[in-house]
Order: sequence, then structure tokens, then C-alpha cells
Amino acid sequence: MRRIFARVLLPLLFVAGNALAAPPSVSELGDRVRNSDDFRVRLQAALELGKSADPDALEPLVRALDDQNASVRTAAAAALEELGDPAAVPALKRHDADRSEQVRKQVKATLATFAAAAHDGIRPARLLVQLGPMKNQTPVKVASVEAELERESRKKLDALPGVRVVGGSNDCRAVTQKKKLPVVMVTGHIQKLQASRDGSDIVYSASVEYILHTMPDESIAAKVSGSASGTLTAEEAKDEARASELRHQVLGAAIASALRRAPRALLAAARL
Repeated sequence: MRRIFARVLLPLLFVAGNALAAPPSVSELGDRVRNSDDFRVRLQAALELGKSADPDALEPLVRALDDQNASVRTAAAAALEELGDPAAVPALKRHDADRSEQVRKQVKATLATFAAAAHDGIRPARLLVQLGPMKNQTPVKVASVEAELERESRKKLDALPGVRVVGGSNDCRAVTQKKKLPVVMVTGHIQKLQASRDGSDIVYSASVEYILHTMPDESIAAKVSGSASGTLTAEEAKDEARASELRHQVLGAAIASALRRAPRALLAAARL
């Protein structure tokens, strides 16, 4: 029977060699928006959610558009603009006739930002990600592994709200000159990719680490890493196609686990 387990190692954030205090998680901020009796706490939490670049911030911000306090609703609409996730558009359109003028103005402004981005064929972005070298540092030398690491990393990073992955240094220069956006270079390597026996089972394991560099000086700003494992019975592992598919899934799960904590690390690297 196939079983896959993933583990996330929290990002280690550094600026000039000093560890940063961990900010409130998106879950904690979402809880404040939903449950605090103080509108000022709800307002501040909404604004911080907008800065998080985390897809999980969308749901509590959409809920906050129905807050009883107009200032909180305004903050939620502004935060959705900063978050940059176009999935917010339907909810914003449902609130364009809010009873508060200040809310209506902010909803209109946020919708205009999304409309302009859609017209240009791009998502709103707060920072650019330039992919650096993606290396397989394990004894398992399979050419497709590095290509898979780069492909999956690009896809998952580009899906983050407010993040745009660009092709290379020339693309970065062109966009930054036009948009004045900060750039973070992300390099990655596979630390482990192996199969081992556990009793009568075969365990496939993978671990991945990403290093985030503040550009243009390429100083190391943060690291995120993650790991995953999957199990087949010895009999199942004899099927090479099945074993190969599980190795693929385990590597994908390790990549996903590492990048799950990427949003805050990217913001730290971009100095936002």
C-alpha cells in the first residue's frame, strides 16, 4: 500500500546574520480577523494578511469584507489588492455596492488594479523571483530530476499571490525598470533522494532545500527546506513503473513542503 508523508522545516530567516523574530502566522491573523472584539485588532490583522503573499490569506480577507465595521471592510479590500490574488475578484464585485462610501471607493480601486493586470495579461506582483541553479546533490544521477525540480519550483512559486517568476536576469532588469519591483533569486538543491528497506517495506525519501538571495548583491536572506517519504511493499516495489511514479510523487511532495513556507521568506528576502 502506498503511503506518502511530508514534513515542512520552518524557514530560517536571516538579515545581516541575525535571526528574525517569527511574525504571527496567517492562521493566527485569520483568527484575529474573525474573532477579535476590537475592530482595531481586526483591521491591523487584515492589513498584515494582505502583506503575507500567502494563498491562505484569501479566505479570511474575503470574510472580512462582511465585517460589521466599515474600516475593517475597507482594510480587507485594500489588503486583497496588496495580496494580488485574482480569485478575490468575484467576492469584491459582490461588495461594490457596500453601504459605506469609503468601502465602495476601495473596492472600486482594488477591482481596477485587477482589471488592469488582466488587460496586460499578467498578475499583480509585489516582487519578482528569478530562478537560479537547481541542482541534484545526491548520488542518484538522473537527468530528469533537476528538470523536475526546476519545473515544479517555477510552477509553485508563480502560483503565489503577489509573486511573479521571470525568465532570467534580462527579464528582471526589464520589469524592475518599468515596475520598480524588488527581486529575489531562488536557488535549490535536492539533498536526499533514496530508497531504503523498513522491514518488508521499501521507503522512498526525498528532501529539498531552497536558498533565497536578496538581489542585486545576492546575499543570502533565507532558507526553506522540506522532506517527504512514501512506502511500497517489497512486492509492489518490484514494479519499476510503480516505484518510479512513487519516487516522482515523493519528490513533488518534498518540493511542496519546502515552498509552503516560502511566502514570508520571500518577503523577508525582498525586504518588504
